[in-house]
Amino acid sequence: MNKQAIKKQSAFQKAYQELNVLQKQAVDHIDQGPLLVIAGPGTGKTQTLALRIANILLKTDAKADNILALTFTDVAAKNMRERLLKIVGKEAYYLQIHTFHSYCSQLMTNYPEYFPLKNNSEALGDLERYQIFENLIDQLKPKNLRPLNDHYHYLKDIIKAISDLKREGISLLQFEDIIQAEKQQLARLEEESKSKIKIKKALKDLNKNKDLLLIYQAYQQELVDSNRYDFDDMINFVIEAFEKHPELLLEQQEQLQHFLVDEYQDSNNSQTRLLNLLASYWPKQGLEPDVFAVGDPNQAIYRFQGASVENVLAFTRQYPSATIITLNTAYRCPQNLYDTASDLIKNNQLSKFTSQDIEIDLARTLHSPKGRGDKIVLHVAPTATLEVIYIVEEIKKLLAKGVKAQEIAVLYRTHAESQELIEVLNKWQISYQLNKGDDILQSTLINQLFLLMEVIDQLQQGLELKNLYQLMLLPFINLDPVLVMKLARVSGQLSRVQRKNISIYQIYSQGLASVNQQLEDQEITESEWLTIEDFFTKLAGLAVHSQQLALTFWFEKLIGSDGFNLLPFLKKQPDKIKSLLELNTLFKQIKDLTSRDHKLSLSKFLEYFAIYKEHQLSIRLQNPLPIEEAVQLSTAHGAKGMEWDFVFVLNFVDKKWGNLRNANKLKLPEGILKHSDLSGKERNEDERRLFYVVLTRAKKRVYLSYPEVIETNASASNKVPSIFLTELDEKEIEKSEVDLSKDVEAYLTALLTTAVRKKIGIQEKIFFTYLLKDFSLSVTALNNYLKDPQTFVVNNLLRLPAAKEVSMCFGTAVHSALERFYRSYQEQNQYPSLDSFLANFAQALNQEILSESDFKDRLNYGQEVLSAYYQQVIQEKTQVLAVERSFGNKGRRIVLGDVFLTGKIDRLDYLDQRQGLVKVIDYKTGRSKSLNHILVKTKTASKDLSEREATLPETIRGNYQRQLVFYKLLMQLDRQLSPKIEVVEAAFDFIEPTEKGGNKFVSRSLVISDEAISDLKRLIKEVMTEIRSLKFLEHLEF
Repeated sequence: MNKQAIKKQSAFQKAYQELNVLQKQAVDHIDQGPLLVIAGPGTGKTQTLALRIANILLKTDAKADNILALTFTDVAAKNMRERLLKIVGKEAYYLQIHTFHSYCSQLMTNYPEYFPLKNNSEALGDLERYQIFENLIDQLKPKNLRPLNDHYHYLKDIIKAISDLKREGISLLQFEDIIQAEKQQLARLEEESKSKIKIKKALKDLNKNKDLLLIYQAYQQELVDSNRYDFDDMINFVIEAFEKHPELLLEQQEQLQHFLVDEYQDSNNSQTRLLNLLASYWPKQGLEPDVFAVGDPNQAIYRFQGASVENVLAFTRQYPSATIITLNTAYRCPQNLYDTASDLIKNNQLSKFTSQDIEIDLARTLHSPKGRGDKIVLHVAPTATLEVIYIVEEIKKLLAKGVKAQEIAVLYRTHAESQELIEVLNKWQISYQLNKGDDILQSTLINQLFLLMEVIDQLQQGLELKNLYQLMLLPFINLDPVLVMKLARVSGQLSRVQRKNISIYQIYSQGLASVNQQLEDQEITESEWLTIEDFFTKLAGLAVHSQQLALTFWFEKLIGSDGFNLLPFLKKQPDKIKSLLELNTLFKQIKDLTSRDHKLSLSKFLEYFAIYKEHQLSIRLQNPLPIEEAVQLSTAHGAKGMEWDFVFVLNFVDKKWGNLRNANKLKLPEGILKHSDLSGKERNEDERRLFYVVLTRAKKRVYLSYPEVIETNASASNKVPSIFLTELDEKEIEKSEVDLSKDVEAYLTALLTTAVRKKIGIQEKIFFTYLLKDFSLSVTALNNYLKDPQTFVVNNLLRLPAAKEVSMCFGTAVHSALERFYRSYQEQNQYPSLDSFLANFAQALNQEILSESDFKDRLNYGQEVLSAYYQQVIQEKTQVLAVERSFGNKGRRIVLGDVFLTGKIDRLDYLDQRQGLVKVIDYKTGRSKSLNHILVKTKTASKDLSEREATLPETIRGNYQRQLVFYKLLMQLDRQLSPKIEVVEAAFDFIEPTEKGGNKFVSRSLVISDEAISDLKRLIKEVMTEIRSLKFLEHLEF
């Protein structure tokens, strides 16, 4: 046994010895048939699942990629892999740990020939989805789903219903059959003269579903026509592929021999069907599949995602011989909280299941070794504001006692309820973090930016400049407020005199002399007027450019020096990191939209975001800043899988927690969704499970609070506590004696006082550490770091807004055309025609975001260059091994020590297929380089080196040279490549001719030595050590 294996055994044994008896039984249950583990909150299910995976690796012949572990979220998958790294080491990188969707996505990427999608198909975004459904409602005019006075009244219900159908695996044809059966059932009811009211309601529901079917059909066709696919379709695509192409399913079954599913209670019909298909090979051979499912029916809270409380029972029906282990020792909460949670859940009618002679008691009390803890605190506040102040004051007390902020959470039903809480936390200067990241559409900065864009668009269209005054007062516009107010005063005076609106812009157009006549002794100086002129000149310039430039280029101008210097302004602000992230998130939205519509105008872009606001959609901040010392804020659903020492439950009132109004305006037929037609009492079972989850998040104590009165505008409504409060043992509740009414004036005064902004200080380091947590090093990132750490930070970590250069757009299109050219050659064993080659280039170039003139120029030049290149290529006889080979993506990790590497090689050619000798080829557009330049043996190349690069060994000194060495290293480290494959040569193919209009093309080849590989390995480890220690921050201009 080698040292690595001994280390693995030691780590496993240490963790294994800490398990209890039942957990050990679950871990040891390998190759003994299906196993279902009922695991309540805090029973150590994640550790049990992880150790079972480790046990499979240690005690069977299975390799890491023979194990498929399916989790509910990407975060859970990531946490599982990190946990296993500590137990099994590097093998954790090769385990197939996925969500159901990421597994299907990987399959669709690796086997595109089995799926009904084109190569450039893209997932549908929320905005596009709402646009499509708005258009379909307008086109189809569904009589029962398009009220006269509110055409989009059912829009969200339609989207949800179709999503539910897909998640339950109901195809269009099946839905049509179900509606037909409903129609026949209704006819029988009429014949039997049943209740007219019931028949009338059933007929109304049937007609709505008929309209829904028409919309569903049109929606699916629109997805095909627009080359999009719905996220909810992915699992069904894979199921269909498995059923139509048994060879694909068999290939997966040959590789995947052990299946583990976390949060099984939250899986939907499509997900369980996919799992059962993967496991279906073994029963056909008379064997039991090794399927391990872990879940807790009491925590099934995602019915809106199509999940059913019956999933756990469905497992025993699918696998009648399954072993069931119920974990009964829980380590998170004190005993009194588990007792209270058990008392609560006993009120559910479905608290005890019997299936296949197996009884599962869901109301069992979990046993905690912690003993009894503090009672649940209940606070009744006079108003909602005082309830929030109470919570924040209690948080302050906990922090003063030394409790870490991240061990405190405030939970609520909807995000809207957190707004006043966030305001008070800001005023009290207590750091907080939202579970899912802020909605940038609620950001002051982003709304100010939209205000600027709206005024520019109005100016371009010759419309009234609404909100111009507010715009001129924004801090990044940098105008003297008094100066702006003088102009506003003149505008008001003249409007009254002339009895019509005279805007500030019209006042400006009249000139300084005219304005000063109106101002008398408050005249504006010439130097002040120049700042106004500069403002309107910039505004006019941006309005003109909005018609001439692609929106991505225009946005870059808007936030840069050609606009109002927003980017430099933000970098000087205390909350610069969050502001830059908000800006970057918005820019990504712009790039996504322009990639789908290259002629996207500013006006159209603003229309799109009006849809976001109309339907209250959100855009979550990407890479939210992880604040280590921050109180956690989350919805109750978002808290699933989390734990904190202290949990506050906000607004614990009736109709928020229990007795929710049934807002299902579009009811699907019976039988599609389990428990879709619940009575009022049964509906509370879902809500009760949600509160059960909330109660069991706390490791020490729970605080419940609610206001007696909630005031909204001019009205006030009296509130009563949640029905669930009556289901808790009074002995376990301690009423809060805190009375804030005496100091209410001081508190309300504090709320009206502007808070002093806190300095971020250490947050930059926390932020960059967070960005590097899952960082994979590409050769581009490596070269950027060696050239200039500032470039590395901007381009590879922060990824600040930057439009794609025209030359890069051209290069991307050439690469795409060559990829399709060689893929076709590889499949057909003959070169495609020149016409198809050029057509693919034109299509790829059209996908890039270019102005009309740039597109025409590059199209003509590309057709000329590629026609000549084609004539040279078809003279060659090439044996292609791979085209556009990716390394280091999900499911194919490339690891050097503890460093993730990533990259993509344009083409791999066999030099000698029998001996496995291979040549790496990278395409380059632009002017060709000499071999001496690549090897840094020319003055020009040496001059281009940074100080750091100049100190490197000659084998990896130049960035071109380093790129090819990096590619050979990727090939060596890729465990999925045959060990017989050996890279003996690497080359750059320059796609543009050596002379303009010429037909001579060059290729520069290198032989990569073992010394070069060793030098690069050392450099990568050295650079990653520096990057992880944040050395680049020492001299960073930020």
